[in-house]
Amino acid sequence: MDTLFDPTKIRVPEPEGPESVWELTARIRDTLETRFPALWVVGEISNFNRHTSGHIFFTLKDAQAAVRCVVWKSGAARIGREIGDGVEVEIRGHIGVFEKQGNYQIYVTSLKPRGVGALEIAFRKLKEKLEKEGLFDRARKRPLPRFPRRVGVVTSPTGAAVRDIINILRRRWPPVEIILAPARVQGEGAAAEIVRGIEHLNRLGAIDVMIVGRGGGSIEDLWPFNEEVVARAVFASEVPVVSAVGHETDFSISDFVADVRAATPSAAAELVVPDRREVVATLGAIQSRLARSLKYVVDRRSDELSLFEGNRYFRYPQEMVITRLQGLDDLEQRAGSAMRDKWSGQWLRLERAAGGLAKHSPLARQLSLAAMLRMATFRLMAAERRLLADRWGARLDLLAGRLEALSPDRVLARGYSLTVLERTGATLTRAADARAGDLLRTHLAQGQLASRVEDAPDRNPADGLARRAPEPPAKPRNKSNVRSDEPKLFE
Repeated sequence: MDTLFDPTKIRVPEPEGPESVWELTARIRDTLETRFPALWVVGEISNFNRHTSGHIFFTLKDAQAAVRCVVWKSGAARIGREIGDGVEVEIRGHIGVFEKQGNYQIYVTSLKPRGVGALEIAFRKLKEKLEKEGLFDRARKRPLPRFPRRVGVVTSPTGAAVRDIINILRRRWPPVEIILAPARVQGEGAAAEIVRGIEHLNRLGAIDVMIVGRGGGSIEDLWPFNEEVVARAVFASEVPVVSAVGHETDFSISDFVADVRAATPSAAAELVVPDRREVVATLGAIQSRLARSLKYVVDRRSDELSLFEGNRYFRYPQEMVITRLQGLDDLEQRAGSAMRDKWSGQWLRLERAAGGLAKHSPLARQLSLAAMLRMATFRLMAAERRLLADRWGARLDLLAGRLEALSPDRVLARGYSLTVLERTGATLTRAADARAGDLLRTHLAQGQLASRVEDAPDRNPADGLARRAPEPPAKPRNKSNVRSDEPKLFE
C-alpha cells in the first residue's frame, strides 16, 4: 500500500537555499539548447501572425502536438506572402526558452513550404463547392437596416466578444434591444450549437439583423465557422447576417456566405447600428437647413404678397378684364386677316402648280415620245434601204467579178487543161503519181480526152510511191494586216 507522503521521496533543499524561477528556467534553457543545438522539423502552420515589430510568430503542429515558433525581423523579410495558416512547411532552427512565460519555442532560421495542410485543403474544397452552388452570389446579399430595433447575437456568452458587442451596441445606439443566442464557438459540437442559435433567432421573429461570430484564435479554434452546416444555416437565414469571426486577417466560410463580413466582432457591432451622436448631429444639421429653408420660403412669399398689393390690377381687377378683352378682339382681327392672306397666296401657288403639272402630264409625254419613235423608225428604215442599195450592191458586183475571174472555166478557156487519174479520181499534178497502163482523163475548155500511160518514171522503193516535194508551210496571215473589204452596216 502506497503512502500519501513518502519521506524518502521528499527532495531535501540544497544548503544554500531554493533557487529562483529564473535560475530554474535558465538551467532548463541551457539543457535544451545543449541537447537540441539544431532542429529540422515539418508541420502545419497555425496562428500565423506578422507582428508590427517585424517579427513573425506562429504555431507548428501536427495531429498530436504543437510548438511555438519565432522568426526574427532579420529573417521575416524572406518569408513569402503565401505562407499562412494551413500551409505545411519545413523549418530549421534551434530550441530556446522564453523566460517571461516559461515556454520553450523554436527560433526559425530557415522556412520552406511543402504543401497545404489538411484543414486548408478541406477549407478550399468546401469553398469551391459552395461557390458553385451560388451561396457566395453577391446578388442575393441583403442590405442592413439603417435603424435596427432588435439585434440578435450568436456567440459564446462567456467570451470577450459578446462583451465588446454589447458595450458597443449600448454606447452607439441605446434604444436597441439585444437578443443573445448562446453557443459554443470552438471544439466538438460547436457548429451544431451555432446552427441552433441561428435557427432560434429566425423562429423568434422581430429580429432586424443578426451577428454571428467570435474573437480571434487558431485555425482550429475558428473551424466551426468553416463547417458546411453553419454556412447553409447562414444562407437560409431570413434575417440579414453579419459574420464577425476572428481578426481582420482571418477568413471563414461563413464570411463569404453572410450578407456582410466584419473584420472583428467590435466592427460588426459598429456596422449594425448607427452612432447616436452622429445621428443627433445629422438631425441637428437637417433641422437647421429646414429652418433656413422655411424662413427663405416665408420671406419670398411675403415679398411676392407685397408686390401683389402694390399692383394696380390687384386693386382694380376690372381693368385687367377690360384690357384682356381688347387684346382678344385685336388678336381675332389679326388672325382673320392673316388667314385670308395665307389662303390667297396658297390658291395662287396651287394654280401655277396645276399649269406646270399639265405640261408634264403622262399623256402629253406619251404622245411626244410616240411621235419621236415614229420619226426614228422612218429614218432607220430609210437608212437601211440606202445602205443595202448603195454599199452592199456595189460590193456584190465586185465580188461577182472576182469570182468569175477565178472560175476554173475561165482558166481552161485560156488554154489550160485538167488531168484526172481514172483509177483514183485525183487530179494529177506530178508524173510520178501515175503508173504505166493507168487511164487518164483530160478536161479542156470544151470537151474531154481519154489517154493511157505508156511509160512512167521510177518511184521510191521504200514506200512504193514517188516522193512528193514538201510544200512550203503556209505563211500565217497577220490579222492586223488583213484588210476587210466587207462593208459594215453602220460604218
